[in-house]
Amino acid sequence: MTAPGFTYSTQIKGDVFIIRAQGYLDEKGGTMVRQAVETAFPKGFQKFVLNLVDTPVINSMGVAQILETAELVIDQRQGNLAFVGLNELTNGVFKMVGLLKMGKSFALEEEAIHFLSAS
Repeated sequence: MTAPGFTYSTQIKGDVFIIRAQGYLDEKGGTMVRQAVETAFPKGFQKFVLNLVDTPVINSMGVAQILETAELVIDQRQGNLAFVGLNELTNGVFKMVGLLKMGKSFALEEEAIHFLSAS
């Protein structure tokens, strides 16, 4: 899927649904990520990896959409969420808004998949 300056792709590894974002993540991009998660629920997925290694900038509206997505996964669906590739700024913002209490951060996608597969 794509929006101006933002794309994402998905992949399934076992029972883990992976979303790989690329580009500038704003409100539209965040909405696209949330919609990808929402389409995975009816297929039985409860474990999600959000790979942001190719997403150097997330604006405040994008962060708000990621927060909504995390609340959907964790609070409403009792699922699990992991983040991959957070840069220093994004890590600080995610920590400040409580996202790192909802999902764990990993440097590598393989680590996140292994963690979620074991849970």
